[in-house]
Amino acid sequence: MEYRNIHQGLNETVDVYAARFRKAISKAEMGNLLPAQMQVMDFVAGLQPELAIITNSFNSTNLDEAEKIAKNVESASLINKNVIAATTNSVTAEVKELKAQILELKVEIKEAKYVPREDRKAP
Repeated sequence: MEYRNIHQGLNETVDVYAARFRKAISKAEMGNLLPAQMQVMDFVAGLQPELAIITNSFNSTNLDEAEKIAKNVESASLINKNVIAATTNSVTAEVKELKAQILELKVEIKEAKYVPREDRKAP
């Protein structure tokens, strides 16, 4: 049952999940009984969905290969997330700066003295 219900945790790395997966196979004494392709299918099915989709597309022939691909996909995903975060942070900082400038301009406009037409001196 443990083997059939094993899934990668939300914040769990592929390394940790793979170790738990292999341990579950050995506990169930199924390592030699399960065909390699079935192990790969079960391993990939337990990955987080965004990793599983890409890992599955490589059609791995054994568990070692599937694990290696999943780790590579995870690494690429983390790199992409970091690049997006860095870009987002700089844009967010720029937006905050522009908002502060807008607030300053609003204050300046309020402070500007408005003189009604009838109060102006005729030339």
